[in-house]
Amino acid sequence: MNAPHVMVPMVEVDHVSRRFVRRLNYAERIAGWLGARAEEQVVHAVDDVSLTIHRGEVVGLVGESGCGKSTLGRMLAGIGTPSSGSIRTIEKTAEPSASRSEHDGTRAGQRTARHRLATQMIFQDPLSSLNPRKRVRDIIGEAPLVHGFVERKHLDAYVVDVMERVGLNPDFRERFPHQFSGGQRQRIGIGRALAVKPDFLICDESIAALDVSIQAQIINLFVQLRRDLGLTYLFISHDLGVVEHISDRVAIMYLGRIVETAPTVELFANPRHPYTIALLAQMPRLSNRKRQFEPIQGEIPSPLAPPDGCHFHPRCPHATQRCRTERPMLRASGTAHQVACHLVEAQ
Repeated sequence: MNAPHVMVPMVEVDHVSRRFVRRLNYAERIAGWLGARAEEQVVHAVDDVSLTIHRGEVVGLVGESGCGKSTLGRMLAGIGTPSSGSIRTIEKTAEPSASRSEHDGTRAGQRTARHRLATQMIFQDPLSSLNPRKRVRDIIGEAPLVHGFVERKHLDAYVVDVMERVGLNPDFRERFPHQFSGGQRQRIGIGRALAVKPDFLICDESIAALDVSIQAQIINLFVQLRRDLGLTYLFISHDLGVVEHISDRVAIMYLGRIVETAPTVELFANPRHPYTIALLAQMPRLSNRKRQFEPIQGEIPSPLAPPDGCHFHPRCPHATQRCRTERPMLRASGTAHQVACHLVEAQ
């Protein structure tokens, strides 16, 4: 897919971190008073991430399980709040400096609500993300009715239009989620998101739970919706083949940090970070179908106690003493290519 010609920032993530703290329970506090070692546990889920997503583009977010991809996506959707840093979403008609944090009062509250509706999330498991007690017409139609996108007398026609857009038979709108297949349930989730006319969709492993043939249909639906509605996507996935197909730009995440970003063609042709190189080396292709694949050596460090310096250095075959002590910053490495690696800086 070709990147948009005019790159207008839509979402700006500025040094965002998210930490989850498990507080000591009553028994642990008593044990601590008596001299036992009892400390609060802090999970560093997202660690000082900065990322810009431009209007109309598809950004693929890739990384191993537990690296913080979903946590970042949830913060962008407003489901979670950053522990530090800021997330700004620039409205389509606003000046570049405008963001939701700059609006005050009742009118601001209305704009903030509309702004939040403009960002929607599509989850990995379509069944658990849908209310099993509601019919499809209510799942899709409730939010646009409550928020004033449609009048009640026109609601049924509105639901029919949304269902047809996502490839569902409108005659099934009286059914419950359990009466649909996995692919159909995912289409219901997509329809629910589209019903409030969003600008930005966050797809969190939204095809991972589907059969391969159904995955292709959902991917084609995403491509069509982007073309028809001018949507912007953050596409979170483990599947590098899908990310290569659908994304304009790719961000690689490791243990809470973005380690490399680049246009899709550039990243797959010329990966720079050792972690990205290792990931792409494991990607199945016809050209390497006879080779024996080997996993990345070493264990993923715990987010409870991330290593000093570069988080990847315990598994990197090229790590130096500087990698073990000094954190590499995300810096430009060629046109539109950014890498957080001391080895790349030295080249």
